[in-house]
Amino acid sequence: MNILFVCTDNYTRSVIAEFCMKSYLKETNNTSVNVASAGIRATSDISKYSNVHFGIMNEMKINTTGFKRTQFNESCFEQYDVVIGMSELHKEYVKHNFNRDILLFNEVLNGQTSPVNIGHPDSPNFLDDMKQLVIFFHKAMPIVLRNLSSQS
Repeated sequence: MNILFVCTDNYTRSVIAEFCMKSYLKETNNTSVNVASAGIRATSDISKYSNVHFGIMNEMKINTTGFKRTQFNESCFEQYDVVIGMSELHKEYVKHNFNRDILLFNEVLNGQTSPVNIGHPDSPNFLDDMKQLVIFFHKAMPIVLRNLSSQS
């Protein structure tokens, strides 16, 4: 199975999901699943974005080497069996531009159509919010993979 996580800039949510899933696959010696991430605006300027999530993942022993931003495009449907967006924005973008439906992360996780939100960098709780986001993805991966496997 080939899984692609999609977010806006391919810098935070989809990247965290990608590396958390890769970490889980390595922990479980699962070589039958490939995972990557892409963004609907992966060429955007991210110079003002926080990179604290990379430090958090590294502290949790989640390997983030090999990170690169990838623009979502039509070829993603040829390369990946499952495309998972983080919010309605991503789902609507794919539907509008490619006339295809994708799943939302929380739909796969728990059947809810709610988005995976990210805290605002100016928030006084941003560091804690980002740590909770990484933990959320890390804990979700066994369930996400199980749910995807039972659908196929």
